Amino acid sequence: MSDTRRIQEAIDRCTSGHAVELKASGANTIFLAGPIALKPGITLLVDAHSALFASRNPRDYDIEPGSCGVVASRRGRGCKSLITVADAPGSGIMGDGSIDGRGGAMLTGLEESWWDLAKRAKVMDQSQSVTRLISVNHSDGFTLYRITLRNSPNFHVSVQQTNGFTAWGVKILTPRTARNTDGIDPSSSTNVTITHCYIATGDDNVAIKTGAAGPASHITVADNHFYSGHGMSIGSGTSGGVHDVLVNNLSLEGADNGIRIKSDRSRGGLVENVSYQNVCMKDVTNPIVLDSLYTTFPGDLIPVYRNILLQNVHSLTPGYVTVRGADPGHKVSVRFENVTINGLKPKYISSENSEGEIALGDGGESSRACANRFVPFPKLPLAPAAAVKIPEDDHVLYVAADGTGDYYSIQRAIDVAPDTGAVISIAPGTYREVLTIDKPHMHLRSPYEDAGKTVIVFDKSAGTAGGTTKSATANVLGDDFIGENLTFQNDFNAHHPQVPVGSQALAVNVTGDRAIFRNVRFLGNQDTLYAANKHCEGCSSSRQYFTRCFIEGNVDFIFGDSKAIFDHCEIRSNVHSGGYITAQSRIGAGQDSGYVFDHCKLTADPGVDRVWLGRPWRPFAKVVLLNTEMGAHIEPAGWREWHPGETQSLETVYYAEYDSTGPGAHPGERDPHTKMLTAAQAAGYEPQKFFNGWTPRH
Repeated sequence: MSDTRRIQEAIDRCTSGHAVELKASGANTIFLAGPIALKPGITLLVDAHSALFASRNPRDYDIEPGSCGVVASRRGRGCKSLITVADAPGSGIMGDGSIDGRGGAMLTGLEESWWDLAKRAKVMDQSQSVTRLISVNHSDGFTLYRITLRNSPNFHVSVQQTNGFTAWGVKILTPRTARNTDGIDPSSSTNVTITHCYIATGDDNVAIKTGAAGPASHITVADNHFYSGHGMSIGSGTSGGVHDVLVNNLSLEGADNGIRIKSDRSRGGLVENVSYQNVCMKDVTNPIVLDSLYTTFPGDLIPVYRNILLQNVHSLTPGYVTVRGADPGHKVSVRFENVTINGLKPKYISSENSEGEIALGDGGESSRACANRFVPFPKLPLAPAAAVKIPEDDHVLYVAADGTGDYYSIQRAIDVAPDTGAVISIAPGTYREVLTIDKPHMHLRSPYEDAGKTVIVFDKSAGTAGGTTKSATANVLGDDFIGENLTFQNDFNAHHPQVPVGSQALAVNVTGDRAIFRNVRFLGNQDTLYAANKHCEGCSSSRQYFTRCFIEGNVDFIFGDSKAIFDHCEIRSNVHSGGYITAQSRIGAGQDSGYVFDHCKLTADPGVDRVWLGRPWRPFAKVVLLNTEMGAHIEPAGWREWHPGETQSLETVYYAEYDSTGPGAHPGERDPHTKMLTAAQAAGYEPQKFFNGWTPRH
């Protein structure tokens, strides 16, 4: 039976300056409640042997009927918090007992927990409506003391527009795999003290935030120990300004991040006079992150980081360092004094638009400086703990342009992925970056079938990059790559005229073996897709499989010398005066190379005509078209010499067709060098046979 009503009645009847105590009685040690609200001057005291458990029924937390415990595309919160402290100055929560949000317990009427909802929202890049543990708003002088907070479905403590907030001796323990479970988040608040706390959670251990509600200032985070989590953060919202922050005597062990300031152009502001002193870290992936481009969101709220001091900061283990200003006019102003990272390598440092050098030591003295600084998470009180299912480790790396994933940059996720490969899930959005995928077994995917939702685009060209193969938006160099539900685009010609020299602009350069592209769009004009071999001594031909893909361009837009099959793909010729679909480049009759198009459709933009199936970039080019539907834009001859009147490559090429259909088929008008295959000959180009025993996974 719920204790919500009697707890709330006790709070309502209590007079200012007094407390409502939750005290065990014999074997009765658990209080079960839905949302409750503290009043001014009232303290909620949880006895050492007692625990307050949150209700598992989403309906108890509804702001509107059915608004809580759901995953939806629209942003916004549909849940009340377990404990709301609104306009209640002088109130507090304390005691040696615990408050347990039961984030990993199955919800009433559902087959999911709060944490499962959060995970599903992350995978689908949607928004979850789940309850928070404690929300403090406009409640000056609020105090948390000694209390243990566990298993929050979302943020543990959210503090808004409060002057005088203190968290002293608080323990927060939630699995590192529980999403969005920030520890303590003071937002647009001032005179904040967080001290002698122990925080292990699944998101920011502490995050200072601001927005339209005003600045966050005069904040001290001192003598704390952080474990799993996303570290000591400022941001990502900083538009209200953050100033006068001291982080002192902090240890971080096993966190994803250490010291982090994060913001972007959509919600940036001035962050100044921030000091990090006497900080010790180990097993922290990113010890230092000062990033003004945390997401790619556009806007004119440009982050400014000024007068940032890191003094006596040490990491006993290697990790990544990022210091990145928004642009040359908005550099990160940071000073490093006695900052060391053991095992740091130059490739781990990323610095752009930063004032001064990143002066990091080699870590020789860090062990001495951090002696006895790391302590085990303390024993929890005797209060009972809720039975929860801890989310399994998810080895997928999540990328989201809006910063809600693990990374906002795809390349950053590739860089930190294991050398043995990883799955990278990319949320819908536009990612303007160049990718180099040189690790094997990398799998890039979007969770949505509409490949147009997730676009990876850049605008290099042969003229600007120093060569055609250097112009690619994505370079797939490692073996066993899989890409699905994505768009790779080079939009150079959207801003520059397409001229005969220098306009080659690759969407993708793929040379890896056993590469698979499923439901991928390749957008460009000249030289859109370079499907080629590695050209290394002893290397066999690279096998590449494209299924249900869309490839557009106009001149030689599928070219190279790999061994590739295009299965049920649409090949679209866009606007240009004439064009060529393929420019295959097998260099000798003995080279194991060639392109096969099976059950594809050759289409064109309105008004496009005089398109050839291909021309031989090298004298022994090999292209086979099977069961392919061809539009009227295809020239009757089908194939053309590389330089008519100058080259005679059609004498040595292998151009073949089987059962072509549509107005562009013209079986009786093809160039006489074209081979018309029998059904038995066409069967030799099935994937397993053509790929020498490798069968792509559909």
